Amino acid sequence: MEPAMEPETLEARINRATNPLNKELNWASINGFCEQLNEDFEGPPLATRLLAHKIQSPQEWEAIQALTVLETCMKSCGKRFHDEVGKFRFLNELIKVVSPKWTLV
Repeated sequence: MEPAMEPETLEARINRATNPLNKELNWASINGFCEQLNEDFEGPPLATRLLAHKIQSPQEWEAIQALTVLETCMKSCGKRFHDEVGKFRFLNELIKVVSPKWTLV
């Protein structure tokens, strides 16, 4: 008898979907991430934390892929995910991406 396979984590899916070594978008991982976050009770809050981190990546291709994941989830996920994206915590992380860095004088 083969051991039961453990379900894939959101972390593993986002890492594969935003891997800087990807030559093109990994739609299977992107869609799998969106589907899983809808199924998991803690999916939306965890997904927004993971996405915020990836969007802030200094590696441009990783950040662009993360924005594509966010866009896909906004189009295909429900109210619970939309509510998390609309929270100050997530929006503040996005503001950090477009705001100038703080400098010490």
